[in-house]
Amino acid sequence: MGQLYRMVVMCCVAFQLASCAGMAPIESQSRQRDARLARLYFLREKAIIGAMGGTAAAAEIKVDGKVVGSVTNGSYFFVDRPPGSYKLSVKNAMSLAAFDTDVQVEAGREYYFNIGSPMSGAIGTDFAVHSLSGGKGEQMRPESPLSVGFSGAAFFSLDPATGAAEIERLKAP
Repeated sequence: MGQLYRMVVMCCVAFQLASCAGMAPIESQSRQRDARLARLYFLREKAIIGAMGGTAAAAEIKVDGKVVGSVTNGSYFFVDRPPGSYKLSVKNAMSLAAFDTDVQVEAGREYYFNIGSPMSGAIGTDFAVHSLSGGKGEQMRPESPLSVGFSGAAFFSLDPATGAAEIERLKAP
């Protein structure tokens, strides 16, 4: 019985470490801005939950079905894309389903997407969970309303001024 218990605990620890590890962005983060492209920032704020000792699982981000990177608490990355329509997807290790949404981007503009806990519409609980997880922004419309109930992460759109300020906070030591 003791050996089984140790194996279960080890599996849980390994799962937690893997879910928090986060992968580096696939695209270069030192690239100069190209006015012909839109820049899409994906970020996860330094959350109160993280400050209290817990941490959210790494959230994997896809653009048009291709993994572009992941974010953990207090991290961000960007990708550059030509103007057009894109399907964004976010999923973490705790998710049963991805949160998918569509976005239209224009050349020369910057877009900021905060990753947070999805809001289900439950009065009181959504505010508490979103605030504690460092939530800012307006939740984007999911491709499927069912994904909100089964997704452990969602996209929240930030206006350019708020997004740029949050990136500066994340850069600070």
